[in-house]
Amino acid sequence: MNIQQIDVEEKVVSLKEPFITALRTVTEVEVIEVKITLDSGITGVGSAVPTYAITGESKESIIAAIEHPITDALLHTPVYSFQERIRIVQKSCIHNYSAKAAVDMALHDAYSKSLGIDLLEFFGGGSIPLQNDMTISLSSKEEMNQQMQRHTRAGFTQMKVKLGTSGKEDIGRILYLAENANENIEFRIDANQAWSPKEAITLIHVLEANQVPVQFIEQPVAADDLEGLKYVREHVHLPIMADESCRTLKDAHQIIKMGAADMLNIKLMKCGGLNEARAIADLAQTVRMPCMVGSMIESQLSVAPIAALASAHPNITMVDLDAPLWLEDEEAKSNLFYEGGVVSWRKSTEARLSI
Repeated sequence: MNIQQIDVEEKVVSLKEPFITALRTVTEVEVIEVKITLDSGITGVGSAVPTYAITGESKESIIAAIEHPITDALLHTPVYSFQERIRIVQKSCIHNYSAKAAVDMALHDAYSKSLGIDLLEFFGGGSIPLQNDMTISLSSKEEMNQQMQRHTRAGFTQMKVKLGTSGKEDIGRILYLAENANENIEFRIDANQAWSPKEAITLIHVLEANQVPVQFIEQPVAADDLEGLKYVREHVHLPIMADESCRTLKDAHQIIKMGAADMLNIKLMKCGGLNEARAIADLAQTVRMPCMVGSMIESQLSVAPIAALASAHPNITMVDLDAPLWLEDEEAKSNLFYEGGVVSWRKSTEARLSI
């Protein structure tokens, strides 16, 4: 597997509407695309996005990491196997996980093409529909209800609700949504680190007492507060999912060791690539801890690879892959197929992006 060239391109893509969480408001996204060309002429593509609030990476730092230490390591190290190349990317520099993820995806794409298969076949998965959610941005309860009604009409039954202001306002929002939701709706509550442990427990007890149909509570406390995350988990009945707390395989191991969460959210931009994502899912599987895969606000180029892995891995039981649906002019350019509340992997000629 000889690499001839590595190219980096950047572009800015606008969102159809603002994406608002407790951490940030996004109206456009800077997409960094990577193309790896093999000496056979086969090309592979990958993508990354900067997310200061979560990964600490900027557009400039991602491009610099790809163009210098990662490219230097890949082009100037005399190895030929695919797995060796993947390991070289991870060892090329410390951190810079989004940059590593983009190159990792491109290597996976190029290698699978060189075998005459697509990425889904590479992972050993089947083209099964994955139940996808749709995010409800943080806003007034009335505006959030309008978002929910629109997504319900589009066929979504799982709503990922962004919370994270005051406890009273957050409870008011979710109770209002539950009151106005039809009987098929299930909520995923994402506080994006906004609550204290004791506040989280109080708010979750209200949800439990009102029998709000909640699948899980995602990252209720600060990312580095694993003791607080564990404290919440031990004092509520609803499942607790670690997101920002679970960046790398090492983080996942610590969460599992402490019993700090019931579930893990795996994202390529956090962990550094598909091999790392699969390792986290494998580790969690050993203790029967289910995983979800998600993304930042990303394009299809980086969402499609994690969807392929999710279609193949038995311990990835949930997906949060609505990000491409938020982007303007995001034409179908991957194997992702969106229809209503499901996303699946199809052959490129069948791919469709719609909401």
